Amino acid sequence: MTLSPEQLGQSKHELAATLKELGKRAGLSGARLAARCNMSQSKISRIENGKSPASLVDVEQILRSLEAPPDVLARVTELARLANTDWQSLRALRRKGLHHK
Repeated sequence: MTLSPEQLGQSKHELAATLKELGKRAGLSGARLAARCNMSQSKISRIENGKSPASLVDVEQILRSLEAPPDVLARVTELARLANTDWQSLRALRRKGLHHK
């Protein structure tokens, strides 16, 4: 499966929106979700608004706290993997001298 940089950027926003929606459906405020996840409320807010990247561990912790069903867990975890994938162009690699490796 080949992904373009635009698709990777969209997955970050999609992940943030999905986590925010799941929190709303569960009826949890950011502070209550943060307490369940053992994270700060500001970190939850930054993740849900797409201002801070969510690591795979953070996403799994949030989903467990929300008691997400297995199908949602699999889909959102895949989104997190895509969102955490870095894409670099061949031109950028050449500038760094890494195109030989």
